[in-house]
Amino acid sequence: MTGLIASIVEAYGELRVNKGRILLSLIGVAFSVFALTLVMGGGSMLSGALQQSQEQWTGRHATLQIFSMGEGSEGAPPADEVVLQELEQMGITQRTRVVNDQLRIQTPSGVRYTEAMGVDPAYGAMFRVQMQQGRWLADSDQQRLAPALVVNEALYEVLGRPELGTEPVTVYGPRGAEDSAQMIVVGVVESSEGDWLQAYIPAGAMGSLPGRDEAPMVSDFRVWVPAEQSSEIRDLLASRLQSTPAGSFDVSESSISEEDQGLGAVKAGVTAVALVILVLGALGLVNISLVTVRYRVREIGIRRSYGATGGRIFVGVLMESVVATVIAGAVGVTAAVALMKSPWVTDFLRGNGLVEIPPFPVEAVLMGLAAATAVGVLAGALPALIATRIKVIDAIRS
Repeated sequence: MTGLIASIVEAYGELRVNKGRILLSLIGVAFSVFALTLVMGGGSMLSGALQQSQEQWTGRHATLQIFSMGEGSEGAPPADEVVLQELEQMGITQRTRVVNDQLRIQTPSGVRYTEAMGVDPAYGAMFRVQMQQGRWLADSDQQRLAPALVVNEALYEVLGRPELGTEPVTVYGPRGAEDSAQMIVVGVVESSEGDWLQAYIPAGAMGSLPGRDEAPMVSDFRVWVPAEQSSEIRDLLASRLQSTPAGSFDVSESSISEEDQGLGAVKAGVTAVALVILVLGALGLVNISLVTVRYRVREIGIRRSYGATGGRIFVGVLMESVVATVIAGAVGVTAAVALMKSPWVTDFLRGNGLVEIPPFPVEAVLMGLAAATAVGVLAGALPALIATRIKVIDAIRS
């Protein structure tokens, strides 16, 4: 350990003496490591943004869809009760019903039709719902006399931006029906592209909507399960629901993984480009190191004449390159992390669908430092080998 530390200190001293010769090559290495770390870290964060954007439509990986395929036998319990019972027995808590409906809502400009979706509170986490104002649906909203309503931004504007949680809105029954009900807007979510009006209602409260004698039959469940167990849970659910008197059910995976989207291939391509950039930087450092050794022939010969072994000369020259590239790599990695965590980059990622800004990938930082060290070893090995072959008498004559 003492010998290694001494070699590092000696290498650092040589770098300070010869910094003018190697500064430009180290700048190239630092930039190469910066590009490698930035491309790998940024690519990972961007693929996360694409994944999260997709999950807003298909659910988190892995989300299973349970769909009723047909009516059960006479006197059989409702399909949704059977599914809920099976999910309770299996301990699956991240689940939601999905019931599509339509509402007629009174607005300052008249009655407007809007798409309505009956869901359970877990839907918000499973589909990464982004709240703009107010709150998402809660379990307590199932029993409210005035059902809670979460609307998108487009519908909120059409409604005249009522005060959240207090100001009621009027909802009418199907066309031709005179009955109506009061609902309370408790939250506002982001709108998708266009002027599509959409609202979310607690699935358990949909039976209280005007014109509905009872809660609509639920035929679509979504459950969020661990990705590594999704196939096993899917098969188990399918087998348990196959022989129920409530009818037949189809269980399939609705979410899409990174591999299914082809993001794995994109990451591999990005990494390959970054490695090419790093190799180009390494070639520049090799050239500078070879020139530096030629300038130090007399110095190396004198050290050999005083008893320095070939191994000590080899390690000394090699460590100069390694220490230099590690320092340059640390500078490049730091610059890449600072850039990716800057506000304008995070705002760009949010604009491309990234809901939760993750920390900078640790593997990208480690890869950058490891690449810098590897470049130092590769760039220093050849000059170090040449230095050990220098003969004392030739060095003194030069």
